[in-house]
Amino acid sequence: MKRILALLLAVFLTVTLPACSSRDKPTPKASEMTPEEIRAQIEDLYQASVAATAADGWEVSDSWTDCSDGPSRPRVNLLFAASRTAPLPGAPADLITHARTAWKERGHDVTVERDTNLTPPRWILSDPPYLTGSYPDGSYYTLDISESAIYFRAYSACVPGDIFQLTSPEPTP
Repeated sequence: MKRILALLLAVFLTVTLPACSSRDKPTPKASEMTPEEIRAQIEDLYQASVAATAADGWEVSDSWTDCSDGPSRPRVNLLFAASRTAPLPGAPADLITHARTAWKERGHDVTVERDTNLTPPRWILSDPPYLTGSYPDGSYYTLDISESAIYFRAYSACVPGDIFQLTSPEPTP
């Protein structure tokens, strides 16, 4: 019974908190965005995170995945991940505070949690709130900072796009 109530509360918060958040600038609905706009939005958040935490030493990976609901409506989403495993330029709590400010400036309704169940323990900046899943459109954004590493992850909403165009290598001249 407690598990069901906790699950219902998590679903309720995931659905209602984003709707209640106040954002300084309106953002277009994901269904209206292009893959290029999604990439630019995520890269901007990543660059802001880098500027707020540590300027160098990052390893980045990204991939487009197919999220189509049928062949007549091709759709994609972007998984963007970056990590930095080098000495930090400051205390994790201070770095997460700087990143929180940068994320809020970009319209993210963020929460900060300290998770001591992870090894090593870390500060987690998250939109939507940590451990509540993703937004109804499937998107989520996190920044984890421990004493020795930083991890950035963003998973975009599903947007109109052709997976083959986005993942095919450019032809050589």
